[in-house]
Amino acid sequence: MVDQKQAVIRQATAKDRDFLALVVAEAVGYELMEQAEQGLLTDETREWLGRLAATITDDATLYTWHHALVAEVDGTPVGALICYPGDDYMQRREHTFQLVADLIDFDIHTMDAETVEGEFYLDSLAVLPSQRGKGIARMLLCEGIRKGEMLHRPNVLACSPENPNARRLYESLGFRVDGERFIFGENYLRMVKD
Repeated sequence: MVDQKQAVIRQATAKDRDFLALVVAEAVGYELMEQAEQGLLTDETREWLGRLAATITDDATLYTWHHALVAEVDGTPVGALICYPGDDYMQRREHTFQLVADLIDFDIHTMDAETVEGEFYLDSLAVLPSQRGKGIARMLLCEGIRKGEMLHRPNVLACSPENPNARRLYESLGFRVDGERFIFGENYLRMVKD
C-alpha cells in the first residue's frame, strides 16, 4: 500500500492534459501506460495521444480536466479518475467523439449511454503499472464516490466482466451489478452504489 502521507488526490488542472490522455486511452483499452513508463512510446503514438489530449482542454467534452481527479506520489501523477454528473452525457459524448472520430475504431452510435441524468458517473480510471496494487485506485474511487454523494446522486460505473479484480474492488466499495451496457464495442457490467 502507498503511505497515505505520500499519496495525494487533487483536482486536475489543464497542465495534466497529457497524463489524462494516457489515462483515457488506457481506460478504453489502449494499453499504453507501461510503454509510457518505459519510454517506449513511438512518435505515432505520441501524436495520437496529443490529439486525444485536445479533448482534455475542451470544456465541452466528457474528458475535460474539470472532470478529473489526479493521484500524485512525490509530486508526480501516477493515476487519475474522470468522473462527472450524467445530466449532459449524450451532448458531451457526441462532441467528444466528433473530435476523435478518426482515432477510434468503433461506432459510438451503437453504444449504450454509460450514464443518465441524476447519476454521478465514474468514467475512466487508470494507474501506472509500477504503482498498481498500492491502493491508489481505491483512493481515487473513494474521492469520486464522495463527490457523487455530495451531489446526492447514486454513483455508477462500468466494469469489464473480464476484469474480476476490478469487480472485487468495486464490490468492496459497495457497488452492485445492475444490468449490462454495450460500450466501446463490448458488453460491460453496469454497477451502482446507491
